[in-house]
Amino acid sequence: MSYPQYPTGGQPPYGPPPKKGMSTGAKIGIGCGGCLVIVILGFVVLAVIGALASGSDDRGSTSSTSSSDSSSEETAEESGGEDAPAAESESGVTMTATGAGTAEDITGDGTVYTAIDIEVVNDSDEPIDVNPINFTAVLADGTVVSDWADSIFADIDQIDAVTLQPGQRTSGQIAVVGEVDVATVEMNDLLGMGDPIVADVQ
Repeated sequence: MSYPQYPTGGQPPYGPPPKKGMSTGAKIGIGCGGCLVIVILGFVVLAVIGALASGSDDRGSTSSTSSSDSSSEETAEESGGEDAPAAESESGVTMTATGAGTAEDITGDGTVYTAIDIEVVNDSDEPIDVNPINFTAVLADGTVVSDWADSIFADIDQIDAVTLQPGQRTSGQIAVVGEVDVATVEMNDLLGMGDPIVADVQ
């Protein structure tokens, strides 16, 4: 029996041998490098997102603060735009003075007085003394009238001498000789130890 003969150094009849592929070490190296690139890109993206979010928060915080400041300024302007009808001391004592027209002299001598309605409220924590001799009137021309004895015979509902406990109030009238324009009324401390309470006459 004879066998087919192959040429020396020739290729087998069924084609060339398969080409050698990449080594296992090279495949592992490329795979690790690709993973490392993906991880680095992930960190970069996260850092960019964090920076953008932080900048947005800062702008929102600044805007919120500006809005709050603006609201505070508006509130301060609104509260200061209107004059309060009553004068209040730091101690919490409030006084209101209102023009009450003219009054006659009870003796009938023809003297005319200008009467002022007074109300004093004690919202402090201590009792206070109220007395007709505590009050001083300041006229529109700057004249100060402080001698209560000049109007002792005025036909008015004179404010009484009382001690107001915390939370109590009293009211009555004072008078100034003549038909005059009274601008403000002051209530002084009997002992002259504190600042007077000054109320504009309404």
